[in-house]
Amino acid sequence: MAAVSVDFHRVIVRAPSEDMSPGWRTIIPPVDAFDPLHVRVTPVAEVRAGDTVIGTIQPHYDHLLNPLDRAQWVSYFSHASRPQTVDARPFDPRHCYLCAHNGRLRQIGADSGWWTVDGCTTYRPDSLLLIVPRELA
Repeated sequence: MAAVSVDFHRVIVRAPSEDMSPGWRTIIPPVDAFDPLHVRVTPVAEVRAGDTVIGTIQPHYDHLLNPLDRAQWVSYFSHASRPQTVDARPFDPRHCYLCAHNGRLRQIGADSGWWTVDGCTTYRPDSLLLIVPRELA
């Protein structure tokens, strides 16, 4: 039998809840927005047309914005997401006005390694997303 490589991501995924930390307002997705059994952690570059992106995986940073080596946290989108119409693609600031604006704001160009999935939102190349694969939607 051939060996198969499996990537493990240091992420803790739990169901959305309305638990509030002092000073934090939590917005959760609508009830029945997705089936938690179908959620997968996926690198941004592997998102395909038909997949539904429901949130992002955020790293922890210290006070100097250096990444900390520990589990990451989940940020669910606060709306009912729609399936992607196109595959993930490298960021292109010439795509539209919003992309040009984001490129100038973040100082990223076409060869920066950043990726776009849901319209014009940009993600770092090492970003992880929560998705419901098109086969399970």
